[in-house]
Amino acid sequence: MILKDNFYTVEEQTETGNGWICRLSLNASHPIYRAHFPGHPVTPGVCIIQLTKEIASGCYAKSFFLSGVKNVKFLRVIDPLVQQEMFVHLLSSKTDEQGRQVVSAAIKDGETVVFSSLTLILEPVGTPSAPALQERMELLRLCVVIPTYNNDGTLADVLRDVLRYTRSVIVVNDGATDRTGEILQRFAGEIDVVSYAANKGKGYALKRGFERARESGYQAAVTMDSDGQHDARDLEVFIRLAETCPGSLLIGQRIMKGQRPSKNSFANKFSNFWFLVHTGRKLQDTQNGFRLYPLAAMKQMRPFSSRYEAELELLVRSAWKGLPIHPAPVHVYYAPDGQRVTHFRPGKDFLRISLLNTLFTFLAVIYGYPRMICRKLFPVKPNT
Repeated sequence: MILKDNFYTVEEQTETGNGWICRLSLNASHPIYRAHFPGHPVTPGVCIIQLTKEIASGCYAKSFFLSGVKNVKFLRVIDPLVQQEMFVHLLSSKTDEQGRQVVSAAIKDGETVVFSSLTLILEPVGTPSAPALQERMELLRLCVVIPTYNNDGTLADVLRDVLRYTRSVIVVNDGATDRTGEILQRFAGEIDVVSYAANKGKGYALKRGFERARESGYQAAVTMDSDGQHDARDLEVFIRLAETCPGSLLIGQRIMKGQRPSKNSFANKFSNFWFLVHTGRKLQDTQNGFRLYPLAAMKQMRPFSSRYEAELELLVRSAWKGLPIHPAPVHVYYAPDGQRVTHFRPGKDFLRISLLNTLFTFLAVIYGYPRMICRKLFPVKPNT
């Protein structure tokens, strides 16, 4: 039983020097509480163990089987009506002689009250080796789509990184004027390329990439940026979630490597706020371009915006449509100042995003919220 995004939600995840700290919110209305603890909810010990295992799987980007628990101490009761938030501290991790991951953890109220501590013995379920990952992608009919525009300084390294794991790669050359064409020629026979002369924006590039993916028989596409921010090893995270949550839209939630520029932090919080206004849902990283899109759903939602704002548009419209959306913990690298290439135009693109948010605020009132409410009141029964 998977508890994430149902029994609890990961609100924030931070990598420390020797582990991770994850801030969680508990869902006091979950059936586990209603069925077993009506009126006096208490978080069961088995749920604490399971959610800690799930957090460890996300942080270490591996699928684990729980093979043992030791040194368990339940020191205080966790009441979700009182402790609506709690913190999972992954304090240390090592690999034992059998290749198992041994993870020590503590469940806290902030930095003060310790609710419980435990050590998990986790058995890795496979490894993200190239043949195994490629086979799983083929079973899911999943490919990687990489839109690129004038990123010749990082593109080759990004492609080499991705090709370590899969050969199901589509690159969309969005009218680049640098050495992109020459670089793509070096990878001829290893990747599929969609190319056109004039730059038309990321939204248009995604649309063309999705079209090529559908034509090639794929059912889902993971999108990655070509600027070196994303780490191809996290493809395993998306594949694991796609195997357990088929038909969902998966969006990366950043595990930071390097200092996030302040303007990026503000833009992400700005986008998160408007996504909450438009959908009533919280997401922590709505600007992350590392995503998995189910292509059948995207065929019915071709973006009418063509540039950066298209990713927010697809996210909002997916929520209105009732498409399941789940966060996926991913690593993100920010190059030092002066080394990162960005094509975001602060004036023009911020204006376009603001206009889109204004439009979506109006559409949310007359269309989005009524549709979501109707779906909740009159759920569609699956075909039997």
